Amino acid sequence: MRVELAQVAGFCMGVRRAMDMALDASMRLGGPVYTFGPLIHNPSALSLLEARGIRILEEIPAKGHGTVIIRAHGVPPQAKERLEHAGFDVIDGTCARVVKVQMLAYAHARQGYTCVLIGDKGHPEVKGIMGYAGEKGLLISSEGDLDGLPPLDKYIILAQTTQDRERFDDWCRRILARYPGGKIFNTICNSTSKRQAEVRRLASRVDAVVVVGGRQSANTRRLAEIVTESGKPCMAVETEEDLDFGQLKDFKRVGVTAGASTPNWVINRVLRQIEAFPSRNEPVFTRWLLQTLRFLHETNLCTALAGAALALSGIFMSGPAPLAGGIAPWRAMASLLSLSPNVLYPVLSTLMAACFIFSMHTLNRLIDMEASVYNDPLKARFLAAHQGTFITTCVLSLLISLTAAWALGPPSFLILLGVTMLGVLYSVPFIPGWKARRALKDLPGTKAIFVAMAWAVVAFLAPLGRWPIFIGFADWCIFFMIAVLVFMRSALLEVIDVQGDKIVGRETLSLIFGENKVLGMVRLLAALLLAVSVGMTLAGLVPHLVILFAIPAAWFMWLTRTFAGHRFGQNLKMELKVEAGFIFLLVCVVLGRVLTE
Repeated sequence: MRVELAQVAGFCMGVRRAMDMALDASMRLGGPVYTFGPLIHNPSALSLLEARGIRILEEIPAKGHGTVIIRAHGVPPQAKERLEHAGFDVIDGTCARVVKVQMLAYAHARQGYTCVLIGDKGHPEVKGIMGYAGEKGLLISSEGDLDGLPPLDKYIILAQTTQDRERFDDWCRRILARYPGGKIFNTICNSTSKRQAEVRRLASRVDAVVVVGGRQSANTRRLAEIVTESGKPCMAVETEEDLDFGQLKDFKRVGVTAGASTPNWVINRVLRQIEAFPSRNEPVFTRWLLQTLRFLHETNLCTALAGAALALSGIFMSGPAPLAGGIAPWRAMASLLSLSPNVLYPVLSTLMAACFIFSMHTLNRLIDMEASVYNDPLKARFLAAHQGTFITTCVLSLLISLTAAWALGPPSFLILLGVTMLGVLYSVPFIPGWKARRALKDLPGTKAIFVAMAWAVVAFLAPLGRWPIFIGFADWCIFFMIAVLVFMRSALLEVIDVQGDKIVGRETLSLIFGENKVLGMVRLLAALLLAVSVGMTLAGLVPHLVILFAIPAAWFMWLTRTFAGHRFGQNLKMELKVEAGFIFLLVCVVLGRVLTE
């Protein structure tokens, strides 16, 4: 089924900040960590916090200890004072937009203004703002409140940050018509306004809209109301389990939006479930193609194909040198199978790289599934459901890879054996540390480097069939260019996985330096790779096909623009785009080889 995701969906700035504060406190602080009331209005996010040992404090005790995080909605000032007086360390997670409304109410109330707040009765944000307004606060939450408005002289009008802009403007006009002279402060969050405007546009382009978010979330309910007002069918769900496929099956195109407190892993699950559901109006070929791509993605075969493409590209780039001289079992195998060594050599090299990359990536995902549950829930669920099959397949693939390396000769076999041992140890704690042993994956910011070096060794160095000291300058250049290309791939994938990695406390490049800096690093490396590949080829220092590294370099440079935008629910599409860079390289290298021979 065709699915269109709203450009503005999922965590807003304030919710993301509050969640980051809570997760950071749970990992950094030793004592108990609480949130004063639910941190945000989303059951899935609250379940995550509970699993991290973060409990909800409903009432303020006379005495307490530990850390209390004030939720994104804010609290009345008296509540914060009582928490501190009780002995808690208080971390204020109030959204900056909410703080602005609180300060406007507080400052104008002290000057004698009546603070008219347009908001939802009983909402935590409203309670906090009214606490700052004190006796000067007046809440308008319905037409009845508006009709029963008392006489006003010196007053201001404020808005709960998640209010509907059209209703706020309408009510402001009606209040001013009755009592002129009031000051209007449009304190509706920009994110809320954009989200509501976007869902109106989305509803006009699709047959139906699915709104994802907690049932207690005011902004999520308002999104559903806007869809209903547009005349399009609306389905409000908290998770993918609430989807009614009987209702969705008749639609060609479905839109998906989400409230400001909806985590991206929940959006991912809903999107992928809808995409995987066959619509009655969907062509058979399109359905088959999408199912095939999903299968390649979820089984890690897509990653294996990318590794195979990289290995074959390296073989064609390095020229005939690896085929000349030396004694290797693959020559005897070629004679036995009546095949030309020129055919069997690339087959063995590609098989070795593809099987190794598949087995290592899959095994390490199976060993460390915690982050995958949040980054790509459906892929994690698929791997878990077929765990036995994948373990067996990984072991067989690793044996095939080692057999192919043995056939290529002792240097290839020993190099691959060394990389295999490091790959197996990647998730096993063996490095002595201050408090406990650490695994290679726990070393901050090194994942992309380890992956880049492993791929470059297996896809290019091992297939050469020579000891490293006998490898020439040109081949070392190709090796490092491949390593840079794979490093960019890994860095981009870490940007996709940033939220899940943050949840489990994994220190990737995106978490250490920030997503924008990592994308800037990828752009810089892509530009350098493009310039070096072209420059060294024109200077005659490397084989002429090396210039084709400029193709994936330009592709990754373009991808950084896509990755800088909206990424929620795009794991499948974005990972396929990243792996496609290696396929583009192979196609160009093969065409270049054909045209120059």
